[in-house]
Amino acid sequence: MGIVQIAVVILILVLLVKPVGTYLYLVFSNEANRTDRIFALLENVIFRLIGMKERKGMTWKTYALSLILTNIVLVAFGYLILRLQRFLPLNPNGIDNMEQTLTFNTVISFMTNTNLQDYSGETGLSYLSQMIVIIMMMFTSAATGFSVAIAFIRGITSKGETLGNFFEDFVKAHTRVFLPLALLVTSLLVALKVPQTLKPTITAATLEGAEQHIAIGPVAALESIKHLGTNGGGFFGANSAHPFENPSPLTNVIEILSMWVLSASVALYLRLVRQEQEAGMGHFLVHDGVVRHLPGAVLYGGTQRQSGR
Repeated sequence: MGIVQIAVVILILVLLVKPVGTYLYLVFSNEANRTDRIFALLENVIFRLIGMKERKGMTWKTYALSLILTNIVLVAFGYLILRLQRFLPLNPNGIDNMEQTLTFNTVISFMTNTNLQDYSGETGLSYLSQMIVIIMMMFTSAATGFSVAIAFIRGITSKGETLGNFFEDFVKAHTRVFLPLALLVTSLLVALKVPQTLKPTITAATLEGAEQHIAIGPVAALESIKHLGTNGGGFFGANSAHPFENPSPLTNVIEILSMWVLSASVALYLRLVRQEQEAGMGHFLVHDGVVRHLPGAVLYGGTQRQSGR
């Protein structure tokens, strides 16, 4: 059954690469296209709010500085929320403020997409902290990394003439890529019984008459961007081993595809930017070769260990 699931996931991934890669090209080409009709209004509001009047291309130094300063602001915001969460709303379980060194470790690691989760989310974070710190950083760290990937491709295909504009890439990565996909994946996970609620922890009586506390919360929203943004961690301390994060083989397939689809599609984006099929497809075939053979090797090794060989 493991081989069948791997084969199905890879087949679906290959089928998704072309439409998703083409869509990424339309999004980051920075030329007028049909996606503007859907997203331009929201993006223009965001650009006005951040005072962005022109979308000029940046040098690599300006692009890097814009990235660093944006992330510093987000780290400071996240730090304050975690240190003050006891006094903030959406804390139905009365969780206390996070300790200062753990707070610093958490915001730095989640902002850099390394996601060192040295806490259990169900007991260490309020719902507000999960949503506007952890989920926010899962979005923004992924959008930051994606923007850098797009800028790198522009750099190697335009001989360094321009890397684009970081703020435009950063906003578009949210509005046109991660938010729509996260909404889709969240909806699928909710339909497949992954919790998405702001109700407090459930208290239930066991068959022996003891009291059991069952943690719930906005799990599906976090799971969707966790995988789309290739983040680590999870809503619960056990991460995706917890049955509320990944309750069935179908949710497992959806979450695996969410982790792979954007990274695999970037190879096709490269081909479309260069307009040289051999280059982009070469990158994808290398990626595809790893995707096809590595899971098989891992599965074989695991089964051999279980059989005692």
